[in-house]
Amino acid sequence: MCSMPSRVHYNSALFNGWRKFVEEGIEPEGLRPGILASWQRCRALGVNPLGGKTPVILPADRLFQLLEQKRPLIDVVKPYMDKIYGFVKGSGFIIFLADAEAIILHVQGDREILDDVRASSSFKAGADWKEKNVGTTSVGMALIEGKPIQIAGEEHYCLDHQRWTCSAVPIRNPAGEIVAVLGMAGSAEKVHCHTLGMLVAAGMAVENQLQVLETTDKLVVTMRHHRAVIDSVSEGILAVNNKGIITYMNDSAGKILLLDPQEAIGKNPSELLDFRPVILDVLESGVGYSDKEYIIQSKRGRMHFIKSAVPIRGEDGQIEGVVDIFREIKQVKRLVNQMVGAHARFTFNDIVGVSREIMEAKRLAMMAARSSSNVLITGESGTGKELFAQAIHNASSRSQGPFIAVNCGAIPRELIESEFFGYEEGAFTGARQGGRPGKFEMASGGSIFLDEIGEMPLDLQVRLLRVIQEREVTRVGGSKTIPVDVRVIAATNKDLAREMAERNFREDLYWRLNVINIYIPPLQQRGDDIELLANHFLEKLCRGHSVKYKIDKKTMDILKSYPWPGNVRELENALERAVNFAEGDLILPHHLPKNLLTKSRGANRSGRVMTLEQSEKQAILEAIRFSRGNLSKTAQLLGIARNTLYSKIQKYGIECKTF
Repeated sequence: MCSMPSRVHYNSALFNGWRKFVEEGIEPEGLRPGILASWQRCRALGVNPLGGKTPVILPADRLFQLLEQKRPLIDVVKPYMDKIYGFVKGSGFIIFLADAEAIILHVQGDREILDDVRASSSFKAGADWKEKNVGTTSVGMALIEGKPIQIAGEEHYCLDHQRWTCSAVPIRNPAGEIVAVLGMAGSAEKVHCHTLGMLVAAGMAVENQLQVLETTDKLVVTMRHHRAVIDSVSEGILAVNNKGIITYMNDSAGKILLLDPQEAIGKNPSELLDFRPVILDVLESGVGYSDKEYIIQSKRGRMHFIKSAVPIRGEDGQIEGVVDIFREIKQVKRLVNQMVGAHARFTFNDIVGVSREIMEAKRLAMMAARSSSNVLITGESGTGKELFAQAIHNASSRSQGPFIAVNCGAIPRELIESEFFGYEEGAFTGARQGGRPGKFEMASGGSIFLDEIGEMPLDLQVRLLRVIQEREVTRVGGSKTIPVDVRVIAATNKDLAREMAERNFREDLYWRLNVINIYIPPLQQRGDDIELLANHFLEKLCRGHSVKYKIDKKTMDILKSYPWPGNVRELENALERAVNFAEGDLILPHHLPKNLLTKSRGANRSGRVMTLEQSEKQAILEAIRFSRGNLSKTAQLLGIARNTLYSKIQKYGIECKTF
């Protein structure tokens, strides 16, 4: 039998039951099941029943780290501990807080009892009060059972603690996890059920506070996320309350309006802007709108927006404010151009050829790319005029802007004006609500490519000239002028000099367009490039086939001897047909279109080889036919002087008037 120290017992019967349990293992009758279960665990763990002082105290550095980690929790619980202490001050009680691992975080109470518990049982910050260290206590029981508990006197497993009464409640976070234990301890004779009730009330208050803090934290995080999202969008967002006072402005709105969002909050927009904001009209009328175009004249210049306004109404239907969402028109156009593919794909690297003629055209185009002047590209159909136009754009300072290509000969006469210059709502029957910008507006900041400019009706040439001169457009049915920053690249296969002489093309427009002239030679003048181009197109066509095709030598000879009236476009078309008809991986003559076999230079209709003079005469006849009798262009096509051409025409007795 253990030698029990003599002392006053508050419950002699319970003490005798405890002694029989620790000495003989006899379970006492009437002991609460939870206490008995704790005693059994303590005996199994080898806890010394005659002890009670915790042998585990955290080192100072670890305690400091733990207290810093638990600082938010301590800050929440500490005010409630202060209130409880205010009720029991001078009564011999202490109030304590332990974490979920039973480590004491904070103790407060009367000085004399604090000194007593620290000396007698090491009850202080950093002490580990797990059941395996100190036996049955309210701290360990509250953590194990997860509910409020009060332990008095001899219910403690360790003798040194039997002169105390202690109460504790677990504190749970909003997820239901125990994060701490709040407790009180005092002399065993002062045990009272109200003590536990007070702790339970305090514990509930702490849990409510933790719930509020978590909700607040979530709201703060949500607000930060919302603010980050709103500030990241390119649209300007401005909100006002029912008095017209700005309550929110994102960064994009500040940049667009040249305002500091933080300084703008709390002010009326009219105080900050030199024009009346439309948002105030919505506040008065209560009628919002969506994707409406606005052009505003300001001292800062013209401001062109696409705007939406959404009234905010309370449960009673009254206007509480308005949210204004706006985007600069240039951003809208940039987005539209990206979506519809209004950008140039080709660069100078895509222009294939080593002939002197194509290298000269490429040199001039590269020089044009370094300039901002208008460009006129001339050449037969199929020579690659748009390819050059795109390359010029991509090598220019406008490469990040849109590239809008318009075929002037493909737009119906009655639509060409609205296509070029846009129209206002109601300008004509069938006009889209809200109107629509024209090609010049869409190309602002970039380049517009006017293909087949020679096909443009004469009356519309006047308007085009004005747009090029004034750098602004007026939509059909509108009166406001809209500035456009556009570089014009025009192209034609017509002889504009003849068109001007016949009064089909305005001379003043011609000189506006023809600042830099680039002539793209026909394929028949690029003999050195035919084989190079053929292999280039064949390689591109092979990307869609498992077979890697090659061109037979006889086939290549035919390609080189053919005059190519359809130019590069015809060559690509002929090779695509050949790939589709080839049985193996070799392109043979019979895979080519029949006209290539019958019209290639070097063979007459009987299949006999032509003489040099016959080939020369045929080349001149074809060149005159292609140039429609324009001898200057004919000489240019043939690569000879005009006087030389006249001599050969006389030599071969060619009648030009027949063309």
